[in-house]
Amino acid sequence: MKKIFFIVFIFISLLFLLIFTTNHSNKKIDNFFKIQKDISHLISTNKNFDIFMSSSISYNNFDVIQKDIFKIKAILRQMNSSTFFNTQLNSLKKDFDEIDELFKEKMKNIERLKSTSAVLNNSYRYIQTIYEKFSDKNLNSIYTRLIGLEFNSEVSITKLENDINLIKTTTKQEKIFIRHAKNILHYFKRFEQLKNRINSLKLSVKLESFEQRYNNSSNIFIKEIKLVLWSIILLLSISLLLFLYYYSRIAYQKIQLNRFKLAVENSDNIIMTTDYNQKIKYVNDNFIKHTGYTYSEVIGKKASVLKSGLNSKKFYKNLNDTIYSGNRWFGEFINKRKDGELSYEKTSISPIFDEKGNIIEFLAIKLDVTKERTIEKDLKNKEHILMQQAKMVALHEMLDSIAHQWRQPLSTISTAASGMKLNKEFDSLDDETFNKLIDSIVENSLYLSKTIDNFKSFFKTNSENVLFNIKDTINKVFNLMSYKFNENKIECILNIDDIKIEGLEHELIQSLVNLFNNAQDAINRKLTVDDRKLIFLDAYSDETNNLIIKVRDNANGIDEKIIDKIFEPYFTTKHKSQGTGVGLYMTYEIISKHFNGIIYVKNVSYTYENKEYKGAEFIIKIPTKIKY
Repeated sequence: MKKIFFIVFIFISLLFLLIFTTNHSNKKIDNFFKIQKDISHLISTNKNFDIFMSSSISYNNFDVIQKDIFKIKAILRQMNSSTFFNTQLNSLKKDFDEIDELFKEKMKNIERLKSTSAVLNNSYRYIQTIYEKFSDKNLNSIYTRLIGLEFNSEVSITKLENDINLIKTTTKQEKIFIRHAKNILHYFKRFEQLKNRINSLKLSVKLESFEQRYNNSSNIFIKEIKLVLWSIILLLSISLLLFLYYYSRIAYQKIQLNRFKLAVENSDNIIMTTDYNQKIKYVNDNFIKHTGYTYSEVIGKKASVLKSGLNSKKFYKNLNDTIYSGNRWFGEFINKRKDGELSYEKTSISPIFDEKGNIIEFLAIKLDVTKERTIEKDLKNKEHILMQQAKMVALHEMLDSIAHQWRQPLSTISTAASGMKLNKEFDSLDDETFNKLIDSIVENSLYLSKTIDNFKSFFKTNSENVLFNIKDTINKVFNLMSYKFNENKIECILNIDDIKIEGLEHELIQSLVNLFNNAQDAINRKLTVDDRKLIFLDAYSDETNNLIIKVRDNANGIDEKIIDKIFEPYFTTKHKSQGTGVGLYMTYEIISKHFNGIIYVKNVSYTYENKEYKGAEFIIKIPTKIKY
């Protein structure tokens, strides 16, 4: 906005400058044309003077000449009083001063020429009158030459003067004639001298030269005026274009601002702006609807009015450090509504800068995610329940395995104890038999203790990553499941690389138990007693150093219609009385969330020992740093 005000100020200033310059230039141009007109008058009047000088001595229209002289003097006074030569055409001032002096000299000589001409005319009239009265024409030669002095260049003034001096006058009229004749000769010579003096001034040439120089200088001056005017007009045009440009930008920004305001007012998001000190300046309607506060209850209040106390001091320190450093902050508030209910708000806070780059306000855009967080909490609870169900299934598997593996040792211990008791009753228990039976009891008791230790480590609930060998882990799973495999006559073909990884071993064990159970159940449901029953497990690292675990059976695969659903919770292909449908779901959750890996299944056909088989293959890919 400041820019457009500055441009308007410049535009108005240039407009006033243009008006002033135009007015001033018009005055200068008027002065130029007036002086040009005066110079033309000087030239034309000077020509009149030259005509007067070239006329005959008998010319007696002195009033016209006198008017011209007065006119010339007036023009010269005006031109002398004008500042035009001093300010604009200073280079011509010296030439004008010279012309002024020449005109004064010429007019002074013309004044003398006038008086000389008057005397000559008077003397000519006298001799003409006297000559007409002469009866003796002996002065005819003198008279003729006197009359022809002006027009006959062959008349010698010196000879005529000598001839006049030689004449002997006898009458009064002759004496008067001779006196006027001498007077004519004297003033004629003076008349010619004045004309020569005036001609020597060469005023006409100097006037023409001055006029030419004046016109040239004036043309340059006018060009300079035009250049200044065009420059101002150009600057005005640029200012106008800049004004239109910034005005259009402001108009566009205003339209965008109105659109933004309309969008903000009707937005499903919570919009809030604060000043630099985090005092609330604006909230939209959705803020009022969401928080329960009225507009007047929050404007001017600190944004902390919404605090619930559940966000830590570290949380707010990070927020303030981020926004006051000029960066955008993203995070999630746990705020409190007016009615005391908690609300979860996914928030973006952006600093707003002025033209100098200083932070003046903050804009907060919030999304109410309270429902989502409630749903997430419910999902976590459900997931926890599913996890517990999966653990119960695994615990059931472990107890079955313990019961199976304890059956033989317990039977042996029971038989040994019964034998000792019976031999004791018949008094036939010798030391050798006693020691043999005791050793058997101790050996089987140690086996039972070892079995408990092994199974106890399978389901540890600690969440700390440990370094473990994948081969040992799979062997633990196989030992847990082996009695079932033996009972169901299932062959397990293991191909495991010696790989060490870091992670939650007990959760990987649980996942593998689920996969083995799934394969065993599929084999029992789909294959007959006479069919060969196979489960393959491969564990290796791929070219990108990821751990790959493949579990494959020969139970003819999974129906393509349901293969994409088997990782869904509570989905099972078994009868409801035989399965819960949580095993594969929990395996998927463990691999994807706890190991950041992927698990998927596909139907495969393969050859083993020269026979073609078909089954389901589960593939686990864990992107972890593998240690050998």
